[in-house]
Amino acid sequence: MDRTKKRELLTILSRIKQTSNLATQSSASQSGFTLIEILLVLAIAVMLISFGMPVVSRITGQNITTTARKLTSVLRGVRTDAILLNTIYRLSLDLDKNTYLVEVQNSPGLLSEEALLSKQDDPKKKGEPASPSPFSTADKYFKEPKELPGGVVFNGVLKEKEGLVKTGTAYIYFFPNGFNEKAIIIFNSQTAKEGGYSLVLQPTAGKVEFFKKRVDQF
Repeated sequence: MDRTKKRELLTILSRIKQTSNLATQSSASQSGFTLIEILLVLAIAVMLISFGMPVVSRITGQNITTTARKLTSVLRGVRTDAILLNTIYRLSLDLDKNTYLVEVQNSPGLLSEEALLSKQDDPKKKGEPASPSPFSTADKYFKEPKELPGGVVFNGVLKEKEGLVKTGTAYIYFFPNGFNEKAIIIFNSQTAKEGGYSLVLQPTAGKVEFFKKRVDQF
């Protein structure tokens, strides 16, 4: 607890003591709270906030670092597998649910331009069976979508052909020739209203850079 918060707490406790000395000995109404009781609750609340806020902030900071480290490892691993196994892979990022998943192409074949685009839910097709996907989960990484750590959310994925994708599911493709889509994954604390953190994925050499700021252009 810093000095400012200590002074605030001591001030409140001092006021409680003064009020207590001035209070009469008569019983309080059974249907309400006395002023002393209310001040005591406020003092406890201030003390809890003083201790709790730094802890929450520190945990969120650790989770952001963990997110950057894990995503970097996944991006590099997927690129390597695409080359070694001569198969197209993709990283699927659900920006609404804050989860990600590695998928592999079921059978060799060219992908259309439309297939490379992000996926948006169409309200008109709600309830209709989804068309078969040419990709399936790469169990080597995760069998189920991987959730971001507590307090961390996706703010979007920037792609050259689509710009900033903020909703739906964004895909980053990795090809057997060692090439991958250039993309920037942006994430932040759930409570933050500005700023952010970015993972910049270069199209060759598998280079991934982490920036402790929002990078929204190539």
